[in-house]
Amino acid sequence: MNLESIEMRLQTLKQEQDLIVNQVDNAIALFDRSHQLILFNIKLIQIWGLSPAFLETKPTDEVVFNHIVEQGYWSESQKQNLETYLETADTANTCLYLQQSNGICLEVYTTLTSDGGRLFTFRDVTRYQQALRSASEIQDSLNAEVKRLNFLLQLTERLQPATDLQELGKFALSYLVKVTGAAFGDVKVIIGNGNQRYANAITNQISGQFIATHGEIAVAEMEALLNQGIPYGEGLLWDVVETGEPLFVEDYYKHPKALAGFKHPAIGQLGIFPIPAADGTIIGVLTLESRNLQKLQEAPQQDMLIAACRTLGVAIERVQAQENLLRINEDLERASQMKSEFLASMSHELRTPLNSILGFSDLLIRQSAGSLSDRQLSYVQTIERSGEHLLQLINDILDLSKIEAGKVELNLRAISIHYLCTECLKMIQVRALKKRLALTLELDYRLEQVNIDERRACQILINLLSNAVKFTPEGGQIKLCSRLAYGSQLEKEYRPDRSAINPSTPYLCLEVEDSGIGIPRHKWHLLFRPFQQVDASLTRHHEGTGLGLVLTKRLAELHGGTVSLESEVNQGSKFRVWIPLTEMRQQQTRIGDLEFAPQSKINLKLKEPSNSPAKAETKRVLVVEDQPYNQAFISEVLELEGYKVEMIYDGGTMMQTIYSPFVTPQSLPDLILMDIQLPQVDGIQIIRQLKAHDLWKKVPVVAVTAIAMSGDRDRCLAAGADAYLSKPLKVDELIACVRLYTHSESKEVNP
Repeated sequence: MNLESIEMRLQTLKQEQDLIVNQVDNAIALFDRSHQLILFNIKLIQIWGLSPAFLETKPTDEVVFNHIVEQGYWSESQKQNLETYLETADTANTCLYLQQSNGICLEVYTTLTSDGGRLFTFRDVTRYQQALRSASEIQDSLNAEVKRLNFLLQLTERLQPATDLQELGKFALSYLVKVTGAAFGDVKVIIGNGNQRYANAITNQISGQFIATHGEIAVAEMEALLNQGIPYGEGLLWDVVETGEPLFVEDYYKHPKALAGFKHPAIGQLGIFPIPAADGTIIGVLTLESRNLQKLQEAPQQDMLIAACRTLGVAIERVQAQENLLRINEDLERASQMKSEFLASMSHELRTPLNSILGFSDLLIRQSAGSLSDRQLSYVQTIERSGEHLLQLINDILDLSKIEAGKVELNLRAISIHYLCTECLKMIQVRALKKRLALTLELDYRLEQVNIDERRACQILINLLSNAVKFTPEGGQIKLCSRLAYGSQLEKEYRPDRSAINPSTPYLCLEVEDSGIGIPRHKWHLLFRPFQQVDASLTRHHEGTGLGLVLTKRLAELHGGTVSLESEVNQGSKFRVWIPLTEMRQQQTRIGDLEFAPQSKINLKLKEPSNSPAKAETKRVLVVEDQPYNQAFISEVLELEGYKVEMIYDGGTMMQTIYSPFVTPQSLPDLILMDIQLPQVDGIQIIRQLKAHDLWKKVPVVAVTAIAMSGDRDRCLAAGADAYLSKPLKVDELIACVRLYTHSESKEVNP
């Protein structure tokens, strides 16, 4: 092979070598044993901007490295570190990391060749290092967030069981002081409004090291100031309250706004953080004293404390709401008690004159004291009807109050629906006939008997039927319908309560339909509100309190049911009561019997004496009553029946009579009518004294009261009364009861 061929071959090999070397992504520099550059690639030129001509001169590695330093890529110390590392390396292969001034990061790999030279490979790892730094930063951020969330979780767990502000503050502060390494801290709650506000410390915590270092005197002054509260405008905390931003103070004791009790050199660095409510209003502040204020100000720690204050604010709001609700409930209980006392008092005060009005009206209608003209009789009958109407209004108000207070017990038993409906129709038949109204009854004979409270069901129907009679013009029609229905039908009805309905539940549906004046749809919502009427003006044509439908709804709900309606102006109305036939109300509030005076009757299960007292030995009745009209009424009734009536006007006189030495068995009365509401000594106490007295205990005592509140009957009987009468007294009831207890034969009574 000639020389020319050899040179061509070498040229070809060099080109192939350059092609291969330049395909490598890393910069390559090969130095021989004399440290001269004998091989490089384009990447080496690009990474430092070296001249190819310069590299073709085969400079030594020292010259190349010096040139890189001169270009500003490396520092002199970096070059020296590289050279020193290469000289001291024990192995043929080494790796070194360099970060250049232009931000490029290089990994330098060196390998010794077989002839004593050294191959340098420079790898650009800038993106890799950036990714590592980014991942590290993300990990640090995640770790900080996990730490913060874990802190808040533990704080929330500690705050949840808290039921009062002191307990709440103690939980929060003990944790925050520990986490932040604070020397002491406190939690204050803002109380009051405007310039009358003050900050009340609900708790504070001082480390034992702080006390040991600065003494108990300084601590006592601080705690005394916290206990008395900080008025508006005093101290730095009000700046935090106004701005809603945390405040950090160096050398607090030197600050012009520092509180006198905290001006100790020991108190240097303070962080004051706002505690916001849910709406952003600042309701408190958290104060922490730290040996390292910068730590409190660092973003992760500060964010954590601000988040903790938000959590604390929500918890404080919750506890304050609970305390406020407790106060409201206590006020409501007091108001309810006052209402009950007021109703009891008003019941007595209103029923007392009504007793006389109705009693004397009844006597006049009987014409016991002489005949009346037709006009006079009409007048008296009007007085009686007005009195009965007033009594009904009083009873409606009392009934509604008792039901809303949950003081009603249902007496559920199997009742014939046919009997219930026909009896209720009979009760309103006279009123309907006066207006020439047609009454019809429609029954579903699939329902023969239903477990229901008969008295309450009767009251429901009478209320609905009475309204139908009241609002239906003369010559109209009223229909009472009873049928089996299901929840799927009820779902389509207009119901004021809008409660959830089970479509498959069977119901007893009691419907009253009339052809009356109807009700505009936009006024339906007024019908079931207490004291509301569709026509509420003073010039309305229909009287009433607006309680009938409210009572109907409440009584239906006591049975676990509801009410609905349909109505159209001038086309009539349909009111329906729905009582479930399966899940009847099982739990009932217990209070004793609820008295409904208009329907209450004393059921005397005995035959009336064949001879009236007037024809036999005259019986003596002692009446203990303080109201003159009632005294006159009772005396008139009993004297007309042939009884001798003796009167005592107050409780004190009765007590003196009981223990009088002049009382003998022969002087005892045959019966005592004992009013319960008496001056000086109440009737209950007198009954107890009578039944405990050896001489008087044989005399029967009938308790008489106008209060008519639930439990009265039981209290009277428990005190020893033989029977109980509620005012206004009915003449027939009064006479029957007196005859029962003044007759010589033993009789059975079921009051």
